[in-house]
Amino acid sequence: MDSIHFYADNAAKLAEQYDSLSFEQVHGDWLRWLPKHGSALDIGAGSGRDALALTQLGLKVTAIEPVQELRSIGQSKSADVGWLDDTLPELKQVTTAFDLILVSAVWMHLTPEQQRQSLDRIAKLLNPNGIWVVTLRHGGFDDGRQSYPQHENELFEWAQDNGLELLQSAFNHDQLARQQVRWQTLVFRLKPCDDEVIHER
Repeated sequence: MDSIHFYADNAAKLAEQYDSLSFEQVHGDWLRWLPKHGSALDIGAGSGRDALALTQLGLKVTAIEPVQELRSIGQSKSADVGWLDDTLPELKQVTTAFDLILVSAVWMHLTPEQQRQSLDRIAKLLNPNGIWVVTLRHGGFDDGRQSYPQHENELFEWAQDNGLELLQSAFNHDQLARQQVRWQTLVFRLKPCDDEVIHER
């Protein structure tokens, strides 16, 4: 992703921006689905704000961040988070399954093909009944970062193909007050193999 160079060049400024918001401010709308214990994978962990918060909430957290400059900032915050230099869709260094996978402010940087590959990979990394949370950015960039289309209907189909059921879809205004940006939070659960297909309500 070309955007990696942008994040590397602006790591300190971006980390300050990310950390100006609390985990609860950004993610409060889905916290009812947060596992009470277990393991979590934060993909595209940035400055480590969310990874640290999940650790403080009692989860064993692994953080994925391909940008060394951001990863170093995150590592300096806590020794309780395990950090890996890896990226979607491969996640070559991740070998265990998780009860929660968070992909926040990352999906728009993936091509449509990478999005499909990433979803397939993520589904394989979830424990039965595991929760996947992904945020979709609606609104482009004006600073050189690359973004790609995100089509929720395709995402729903891919998720269903991988045994994931949709628990929640919610739209929110941008917490940094960028008028041209809205966020959509999707929460999925991996159904156990013997689970019935969710009934429409």
